Amino acid sequence: MPDVIDSIKHPAVVAARESTGESGATSFLIEGPKLVLEAIAAGAPLERVFFTHPLTDAAEEAAWEAAAGAGVACSLVTRGVLFRLLGLGYETATRVLATVKITRRTLSELLAGVRPDTYLLIGERIQDPRNVGVLIRTADAWGLEAVAFTEGSADPFSRAAVRSSTGSILRVGVTEGGSAGELLEGLRQRGMRIVGASAGADTVCWKADLSPPCALIVGNETAGLSVEAREKCDLVTRIPMYGGAHSFNVTVAAGILLYEAARQKEAGR
Repeated sequence: MPDVIDSIKHPAVVAARESTGESGATSFLIEGPKLVLEAIAAGAPLERVFFTHPLTDAAEEAAWEAAAGAGVACSLVTRGVLFRLLGLGYETATRVLATVKITRRTLSELLAGVRPDTYLLIGERIQDPRNVGVLIRTADAWGLEAVAFTEGSADPFSRAAVRSSTGSILRVGVTEGGSAGELLEGLRQRGMRIVGASAGADTVCWKADLSPPCALIVGNETAGLSVEAREKCDLVTRIPMYGGAHSFNVTVAAGILLYEAARQKEAGR
């Protein structure tokens, strides 16, 4: 075992804090031994894993052995150093942290990956990082390779988004930025059908053609889809509601539409 790091001035700690800082971050943090193992299994670009001294259970020991076996640098730190790495003003139960290099899929890469069987989930101006994280998780649950967020969306690599993704950020490619118009026009030129979601649409989702290649776009939590996005859609559909709520949460709407697409696919529509 290496020496225990007890200073935030240690080079490994300084490098981690700089790479995960809010200004120009090049890495993001994952928390807990389970996510370390998931990152290794996914082939995610782990940079370093920090373990609170001493290791206390089999899960932490397994994460250490797996990370070291994969050639990832491992460090033992004091609880105080770990909390400074987290950047929180309060203590948590977290005992294991890892830095993961941020890899963003460019628009060109996203477009190049379009195939006849491709489905894509797009979030337009999704401002709550927890919703961003859950949309990534939803895409992963459906088996999507990528998800895209337009400009004005929350950072998908922020702590709140990463935690809400529950590890899916390690498996799903993320494209960020650009206007909805630019993104959707590029996808249309690649032959994708663009289907938007809106509570005020005429066509109910089970009557909408969601066969691939298809991009499903959900809009801002308050304002919904922009005029620019609507103009690029081949169809705007709605999910029927029978109670008093005026809309679904954006993540719930995305999940329902993706699984309606799955139902249609299984039915051979």
